[in-house]
Amino acid sequence: MTQAYVEVQPEDFMKIGGDKPPHLLIEQTLIALGREAGNGGAFKKEALKLAGWTGSSLTTYASRAEVAASAFNRIREVLSEGIETADELKQKLQSH
Repeated sequence: MTQAYVEVQPEDFMKIGGDKPPHLLIEQTLIALGREAGNGGAFKKEALKLAGWTGSSLTTYASRAEVAASAFNRIREVLSEGIETADELKQKLQSH
C-alpha cells in the first residue's frame, strides 16, 4: 500500500473541525491491513504499540500528543516503503 502520508504533528490531535487529521488516514490503513489478517482494530493497536505508543485503550492521543505523533510518524515512514501485508508492517516496525 504505497501512498503519501502527511507528517503527523502533536497539535493534530487537538484540532476540532477543518481538514481530516493525517493520523486518521494512517489508522484507516492499519485497520484495512489488519482486516486482511483477521482483526483490523486489534492490529491497529498492536502496530501503534510496536511504533512506540504507550497509552492504553482509554488514553487519548491528545493527552500524549508527542508520543502519539512519534508513533504515527514511525508507522508513516514504514508505510511509505510500500507495505503489502500486516505481517510485513510488523516486521519492519520491529526492525526499525
